[in-house]
Amino acid sequence: MTLVMDGPVVAPRQGAWPLAATIAVAFFGLLIAAVFQLPDPLIRHDDYPALFGDAETYYVKTLTEGRWVNYLWHLRETLLPSWGNYLIYNALWAVVLGCLAHNALGGEAALWRKGAVALIAGLSAPALLISLWFNTLIPGMAILAIYALATTQLSDRTCRWLLVPFVPLALTAYTTYPFFLLALCLTRADAQRSAKDLTALLGLFILCFTLAMASIYTLNYLFHGVFGIPMAEWRMPNPAHDLASLMENMGLIGSFLISSASLVSFHFLPLTVFQMALFGWAVWLVGKSDPWRAIYPLAGICLGMGLIFVQTIKTGITLPPRVSGFVWLYYAVLLGLMSQELAARGAGWGRIGRNLLAFVALIYLAFNVLQHRDVTAWQADSRRMVAQITPADGPIYVSGTYLSLPSGEKSGLQHDLSVAFRLTQLTGRDVVICAMTPEACAHLPEDVQAGASGAQYEVRNLDVGSVIMLSATPIREAAHNIPDGG
Repeated sequence: MTLVMDGPVVAPRQGAWPLAATIAVAFFGLLIAAVFQLPDPLIRHDDYPALFGDAETYYVKTLTEGRWVNYLWHLRETLLPSWGNYLIYNALWAVVLGCLAHNALGGEAALWRKGAVALIAGLSAPALLISLWFNTLIPGMAILAIYALATTQLSDRTCRWLLVPFVPLALTAYTTYPFFLLALCLTRADAQRSAKDLTALLGLFILCFTLAMASIYTLNYLFHGVFGIPMAEWRMPNPAHDLASLMENMGLIGSFLISSASLVSFHFLPLTVFQMALFGWAVWLVGKSDPWRAIYPLAGICLGMGLIFVQTIKTGITLPPRVSGFVWLYYAVLLGLMSQELAARGAGWGRIGRNLLAFVALIYLAFNVLQHRDVTAWQADSRRMVAQITPADGPIYVSGTYLSLPSGEKSGLQHDLSVAFRLTQLTGRDVVICAMTPEACAHLPEDVQAGASGAQYEVRNLDVGSVIMLSATPIREAAHNIPDGG
């Protein structure tokens, strides 16, 4: 396999300012979208170990998910507040987005156009969902950011060979992060595209991905005695072992596509239709001008989703829609290229291209603001709970069920541990969830153990400790496929 191009390829260097400006626009756009989250961001229950630096709780994920880089991150001694980690995560994400737009459209492209492309990629619904695990994903995002910066300074050929160390590192941080690296390669404006070149790049990536899997398998064997990545029981795996199970697992792909179609439009069907039509138009328009410029992103989408679907069929686990986040890097770039193509036509086409690109970026920004506002309901509710607790050294007891909390429904609380970890974050005290360990609450009065009788929660400060009595009547069902611990 050879990656030698037909001629010298020069990285898109137009000075530091255009790149820095694009990154800055992306960063401020991300902060505007998350303005309601900035003071006190929502944290998913299995992201708290990263906030607390609890490596012991997280260690199981090295076996069941291969997250070895993230485990090393949990071993750090310096801990920051959640808002600090949130700013770091978004700053690193902005670097990735800024470099993507800078490389794909060229440093000479208008700042507004590069900023719009960066925000469309960064404010997609999958990106919004995964951002709620920001404490855990900082090291993985740092790996992406370092590679992204390298693509702005080094030749296309050099950056491709850098996939050899970076893909294994990225895979041990988050399953789909290697596909972000591939997107940075496939969307570069300075690449000399051809069938031979595309085959070589995809072949190299597959080899790197295989190396990454082998590295995780080896680490799991050395430290866990298991050569492989066994699926956690909470994922309810159903490994394919015959034709019937194979067909059943293939049905999961259809379910994933349906749920993703709803998610990527923020559950607004007309937006789904609009985005699909716009994507088709972009592919046609860009492909008409330069077929390989459209083929490269499509190949990246097919390879990435193909590898994910193979894993789905093999293991029988349900895919969360957020795994398609890398697809939106290609989507945003194609829209940016379409805007450039329309601008080149002159007349009114340039205005149409500008308006369409700006409209998509602004609609994503608006939906993100609304989503971030809604998920902060539990943050505010939990602060009110803590304000009613008498300061003490003992544990905080929680009775009733978190499924009774209206704020928990808005914020999508997934587990009793969402309450426990949140209260620990706010108070620094141990929290006992009576539903999980009823024997630890046996000494409490019976009416307290049962939870609040009404729809609202109550806070009681007793001699034995403070008790938050949630309602015992759930208003929703528990989510499935949710990890029990960090």
